[in-house]
Amino acid sequence: MLKLGKSERSKSMGLELSIKGIKGIFRDVVLYALYRLEEAHGYAIRSFISELLGVYTPSSGILYPTLRELEREGFITSKSSNRRKIYALTPKGREYVESRIEYVEKFLGKVEKAVKILLDIGLLNLLNTIRDLWESDVDVPPDIIVEIKQRVEDVRNILSTLKKK
Repeated sequence: MLKLGKSERSKSMGLELSIKGIKGIFRDVVLYALYRLEEAHGYAIRSFISELLGVYTPSSGILYPTLRELEREGFITSKSSNRRKIYALTPKGREYVESRIEYVEKFLGKVEKAVKILLDIGLLNLLNTIRDLWESDVDVPPDIIVEIKQRVEDVRNILSTLKKK
């Protein structure tokens, strides 16, 4: 079992808080998608969000519970059509999106910039390589982990200097 030291625990707590923030922004992105699409079934919403975010396609396990929650809270409605549910904003949902549209569009702009950086520096390729190793049950030797960690730290330091300017 993986044991976290004190600094790793505080980082994981920060991650947990970030995940709660991500859930909130995901709800906003779903509502924004419906605002732009006017009405749509789940797959169309999923595809629209995937296009918006570039590197993330929400799973059915996150999208449909979010849609049910938004419907329960009165932000959206659904109607059945040819064995599919068609979702649309309620007046309450439209008002909510319009009050947050600037925030959501700013967030989406930041995501677009971040994805471009991730693609440009090859980080997504690195993540795919790690996934391939994991799927192949390849263990990465500790000395290679240390070397990679140092290089990642070097990149982090380079990027951190930009924030200080």
